[in-house]
Amino acid sequence: MQTDNKEWKSFSIGDLFSIGSGARLETRNKIQGTRPFIGATDNANGVTSFVANDNSSKDKNVLGVNYDGAPGIAFYHPYECIFTDSVKRLHLKSRKDSKWTSLFFVTIFFRQRSKYGYGYKFNARRMYRQLLMLPASKDGSPDFEYMEQHASSLGGWGLLMQYIKFIAGRISLLEEKKIPSLDSKKWKAFPLEEVFTVSAGKRLETRNKKPGNRPFIGAADNSNGITGFVGNNNSSVDRNVLGVNYNGAPCIAFYHPYECLFTDDVKRLHLRNRSDNEFALLFFVSVFAKQRSKYSYGYKFNESRMLRQKLLLPVNDSGKPDFDYMEQYVKNLMLRKYRQYLSFLDRKSR
Repeated sequence: MQTDNKEWKSFSIGDLFSIGSGARLETRNKIQGTRPFIGATDNANGVTSFVANDNSSKDKNVLGVNYDGAPGIAFYHPYECIFTDSVKRLHLKSRKDSKWTSLFFVTIFFRQRSKYGYGYKFNARRMYRQLLMLPASKDGSPDFEYMEQHASSLGGWGLLMQYIKFIAGRISLLEEKKIPSLDSKKWKAFPLEEVFTVSAGKRLETRNKKPGNRPFIGAADNSNGITGFVGNNNSSVDRNVLGVNYNGAPCIAFYHPYECLFTDDVKRLHLRNRSDNEFALLFFVSVFAKQRSKYSYGYKFNESRMLRQKLLLPVNDSGKPDFDYMEQYVKNLMLRKYRQYLSFLDRKSR
């Protein structure tokens, strides 16, 4: 269902919704249980813990909107839960709350988020007056039937919203800084073994694999190297690591932030002189890719060649690998890409 030809009109949150408060529940007073506790976060559908407490904020089939913490973020809660005092509970005034209408509003709230920050708080009063652009019926009222049909027709709406929130969360953690271009930096070759410690994977034959949810990293060139999921545990278990194939699809590298197991055709690389982090290791993914063409069936990328392999890296004034530059380069690239994704998704959801 297209939204391009639909007439849109602004409505205030106070006119559309009745707004209920959460209730403060301090950590020391929480009783462990199974009831979701909704905090002012931007992930996990707002669920920050599970409690057995009961208070005046208990609700279900409700839209929770943060006005502090991660302001302007909204989640739909079809289950019974209780809310922190930094989250407001919203119910439609003129219509029964429903899953698809609520999910439509999740996106509408998200589009408003950028205007709020430390200098302009999304407090309760501003929430009440906040205008939301909504599709309108011929009589000028909100077209709830249209919202319901549009959201339900997308099918994957929930996954899309999770992805949008993930991107927004990533953007909030990254800071773009002006840095020299790649061409203007000085570069120098370093043997791999001077930059990384190299550890082995471990052979795990198919007949010995146990069902589970731990990623198993094979010598593949796709799916971030994941060739299956297992319940096994062995000496190759690792995380926040660069996996580099030296067989199969040689000299292909993938970054693995999650805990996983590695086949014996993949080496595990950790930086020697700096703490491993996502951005530096992602820079090295590209560095390894540029080396791949020299290896083939006639010239194998074996372990000894891997250790001697020269990596051309940007250097600082001391002539050492400029990890700060590598990290910021990747952050800047990510920010540009994330903003492009958000712009694209925003156009697609209209």
